[in-house]
Amino acid sequence: MVTNVNGIKWVEVHYTDLVGRLKTISTSFSNDIVVSVDGSSIGVERIESSDVLVVGDRETLVKLPWSNEWGRIIGNIHKDKRNTHLLDSRSIAQRVEKYSLEEFGLRPIVGVELEFFLFRDINVDYNSPLSLRCIIKPIDRSIKGVITGYHTVNSDLDSYRSELAEVLSRHFNVSVKCHHHEVASSQIELAVEYNSPLRVADNIQTAKYVAKKLAEFKGVKACFTPKPIPGENGSGLHVHVSLWRGFENAFYDPSDKHGLSQIARYFIGGLLHHARALSAIVAPSVNSYRRLIPGYEAPVYTYWGFGNRSTCVRIPSTATTNSTRIEFRPPDPTTNPYLALSAIIMAGLDGIRKSIDPGDPLDTCAYNLVKVPREKRLPTSLLEALEELEIDNEFLKPVFPRELIEKYIEVKRVEYIEVSQHPSIIELLVYS
Repeated sequence: MVTNVNGIKWVEVHYTDLVGRLKTISTSFSNDIVVSVDGSSIGVERIESSDVLVVGDRETLVKLPWSNEWGRIIGNIHKDKRNTHLLDSRSIAQRVEKYSLEEFGLRPIVGVELEFFLFRDINVDYNSPLSLRCIIKPIDRSIKGVITGYHTVNSDLDSYRSELAEVLSRHFNVSVKCHHHEVASSQIELAVEYNSPLRVADNIQTAKYVAKKLAEFKGVKACFTPKPIPGENGSGLHVHVSLWRGFENAFYDPSDKHGLSQIARYFIGGLLHHARALSAIVAPSVNSYRRLIPGYEAPVYTYWGFGNRSTCVRIPSTATTNSTRIEFRPPDPTTNPYLALSAIIMAGLDGIRKSIDPGDPLDTCAYNLVKVPREKRLPTSLLEALEELEIDNEFLKPVFPRELIEKYIEVKRVEYIEVSQHPSIIELLVYS
């Protein structure tokens, strides 16, 4: 929804590249905001034919609260004025809702819990191959097994969270359902209200942008790395999904003792069946797999359960029938939200189409399981996840272009090689 734009002279045009990085270009304000960008520099075109357009979505235009003359608009990458680019990820989120409605008569509604860290400072001095130094200064401290940060009070973090929620709601039309201190040192959780896949993906990118801006103004650092602190919980991006037939929640069944419909169970079956391939999209960084280890409330195996935070999929307790939903726990904040939300929905819809049985829910801690077969384990590295996506991607193709899937795998494989060749501090300590 467009807010008051009186006085806007300049606009930050935001768009998202294939792997989820937020990009921006500034332009003078006009009724139709279209800018030309170098497609080769953002990885969507060859250098000899690199001109592409970013076309602003007028519905996302807002006035920036920290400058009277500046606005912000979110755009799609276009091949030309009329046609979106095959590698534009935002258009995937636009298509997935249409596909779900046309093919299944079901409208997807999603919400997310975005976790991240707020540090006094995070400084990396890396002059390869000669020097390596990393300093992280938390605002407060948790110690696993002794002190937990969950729901604790800290005036600096509390005031920051409250200001972030207020700015998002008042100036960016992003409704924050709740926010609190999470388990780890200096860790925050922000629950973004339910909406369509496109709007929630926009809201995730907006929340990360505003979180970093407000931190900058306060002289601190917002950090969305999944696992920046060894020995403490990492940051997830838990995705909640329900499917609706008109005003009826298709995931609710009053005749089931848990209130969970067969459609919901098949949706879970699809998620679990494709979880290994999904990992390449929803947990897309080398660092993601430092988070997906036992004992830190992150999933390791592809099981589901009621209220079970050790499983890949859990069914949260709900107060109303309309709140019945599934929660997919592998994603983290490094994901491209447009691709992640769309891929999750497509995996679930594939489960419905093929009537995939998820099996019985797990009522014990998944971390205590032994001799779990490979097909029930999440990948342990980005490379393994990319290999799974290369094998298992047909479920995406009704919405994801083949070219996008192939380019994504190619770019991420290069990233894996580049990042993995650099030693970590602990490797130097142990192996010297």
